[in-house]
Amino acid sequence: MPAAEPVIRNRLSREAAELYVSDAYSWAMQQADALRRGDLDAVDWENVIEEIESVARSERNTWGSLCARAVEHLLVIEFWTRATDKALLHRAREVMRFRRRMADVLDRSPGLKGQYAAMYASAWRPARREAVDRLTEYEDPAMRKETRRAWDRQRLPLEFPYDRLDVVAYDPKHDAAPDNDIWPPSVAKVLNRRLARG
Repeated sequence: MPAAEPVIRNRLSREAAELYVSDAYSWAMQQADALRRGDLDAVDWENVIEEIESVARSERNTWGSLCARAVEHLLVIEFWTRATDKALLHRAREVMRFRRRMADVLDRSPGLKGQYAAMYASAWRPARREAVDRLTEYEDPAMRKETRRAWDRQRLPLEFPYDRLDVVAYDPKHDAAPDNDIWPPSVAKVLNRRLARG
């Protein structure tokens, strides 16, 4: 009888792996039930491990996406010279909102703190790409192609222009929350000139 055990284990695992492809919800519930019961032979280990790793990637990607959105707004604040005061204020508030959400992710997943610098660096390319798109939208539609090229090749910096703490305004080792009085110097200059007049 013991010789048949590996066959059963392989069959259970194979069936679970097939369910993973055809019905992810049922697979997840089945795997949770097997783990609760301690039925390790019924666990689809390969896919369970992959799903656990995907949770970690999701948290990292969430932080990176929020950071990229904040940097996009900072670039637009700095370089969109025809923005109204109302539009600048809206973008500044959005940066503050993204900062709070980035801090929430780090509070929820403190293990990400060791990857802070790498996550920040990886936010630059998507932030710049979105800023090019956004700034192009504000130009004459007849000139979109030329305008996009100008923003992409000449008007926006090619390298990350902002210090990490000036963007996130939050050091998870020392701060309880983002400090929204902190801005990249070039952005602060625009906000002070345009919004601190009255």
